[in-house]
Amino acid sequence: MTGPARPRRRLPHRDRTGTASWPGRLRRGRTAEHDERALSDALHLLNGGLCAVCRERDEFAARWLSYFVIETHTEEGTRARVEAAAGFCPAHTRRLLADASSSWLMPQVHDLALAGGVRLLDAPDACRARCPCCAAGDDAVERASETLLGAFGQARVREAVRQGAVCLPHMAALAARTSSEYGRSLTDAASALLEEEPRGLVRLAGTDEDAQARSRLLDRIDPLLQVEEQQRRRSVTSRWKADVEAGCCPLCLAGHRAVRRLLTWEAAAAERGRPSGEEAVLCPRHLHDLAAVGGPDVAAVLTANGDQWNARLGRFRGILTEGGRRRADAAPYLMAAPRCRACEEESTAVRRQAALLTAQLHDPVRAGEYARTHGICLRHALNWQGAGTGPVHEVLVARLALLRWEIDEVLRKQSWRTRHEIEGAERRVVRHAPTLLDGRVYAGLPAPPRGIAPDRRDDVPKSRDPDTRRKSWSST
Repeated sequence: MTGPARPRRRLPHRDRTGTASWPGRLRRGRTAEHDERALSDALHLLNGGLCAVCRERDEFAARWLSYFVIETHTEEGTRARVEAAAGFCPAHTRRLLADASSSWLMPQVHDLALAGGVRLLDAPDACRARCPCCAAGDDAVERASETLLGAFGQARVREAVRQGAVCLPHMAALAARTSSEYGRSLTDAASALLEEEPRGLVRLAGTDEDAQARSRLLDRIDPLLQVEEQQRRRSVTSRWKADVEAGCCPLCLAGHRAVRRLLTWEAAAAERGRPSGEEAVLCPRHLHDLAAVGGPDVAAVLTANGDQWNARLGRFRGILTEGGRRRADAAPYLMAAPRCRACEEESTAVRRQAALLTAQLHDPVRAGEYARTHGICLRHALNWQGAGTGPVHEVLVARLALLRWEIDEVLRKQSWRTRHEIEGAERRVVRHAPTLLDGRVYAGLPAPPRGIAPDRRDDVPKSRDPDTRRKSWSST
């Protein structure tokens, strides 16, 4: 039996003055406190030097990768994301390979990349996810942009941005998302900065933490350019055989070699005729690669890219000034960058090499020779419809089957129960797997020697005794 009903407690009348009428609206009494916090966050972001947004992206991506190595690689959600992306992008794969503390984890990373790639290969309609580390960096860019836009009403924040605390691409992104008044102000500031520093690499392209590692790999292509010059009178078939027998993906090799030749020519174009305006337009990644090549005409190419930015900024400001219905066209115009000349050269070289491969494989003799080579990488097999059948598909399936066995064997021998077994050549799979999974990791070339990538002795962690192996407790 229940007792008498308890009297309901009457709450005092709530004064709704200055409160939100729906979720998300700030209380008026806390507006000043919120503004101070927003200003503090924005100034903290801007005080680290050029570029504030790039730095936030790189730091957060590096933090995500560190957490992955230390802890989150065991989480099912994180592993599913890595598998859905068929591994990491070339830049973050290189970063993991260069980190000696993560060498024991690389077989697991390759295992996830191979599983995801094979799944995509069997389901042509499936979509490959973005590299999870790059996605974390994109989220950081969005948060940093929101932080700056949230405090953009503060004069100190606007002044810091105008003084060049943000690179040109991210300044343009801010101008495309803010009001017309602030957009015109940012456009004028960007044009003024270009006049003061027309050849600033970081100003034009932002920061690129992978540029140095990429430069060391691309330097290995220079001898191939000289060989190509010496053998240009040889037959097409002879040159094709040299490419497919190089021990790497021939499509990746052709693409990176074509880009390297273009950048080398543009860097020293003063000797052969300066490139036209269209030929000088490069994306941020290839601008960093051009600066690493060096040459008498690098400054001219940087200036040409600055002039191209100036023209887009001027047109954007004109659309904002006109106003009206054209205001909606301003942001897409500013963010629609022209096609990078080096990216076009790479895609053309890959397409022509794929067509040459298809033509050569009609000859049974050439098909037999191709069956004894490395073959194309898994990434190009996913993007190339011609790889679904014939010798290309057969060679790829055979190489992936062997790669699967090697990865499984390395993972099995990381167990404490197998410490008595002898190490075999399968331990080299940590360094050699990227050439078959994604040839871009090594710039289209075979695995580089020690000093450019981890040595084979670093593939599996070692104990003090060089003849024994220290087992990974996380894999037991």
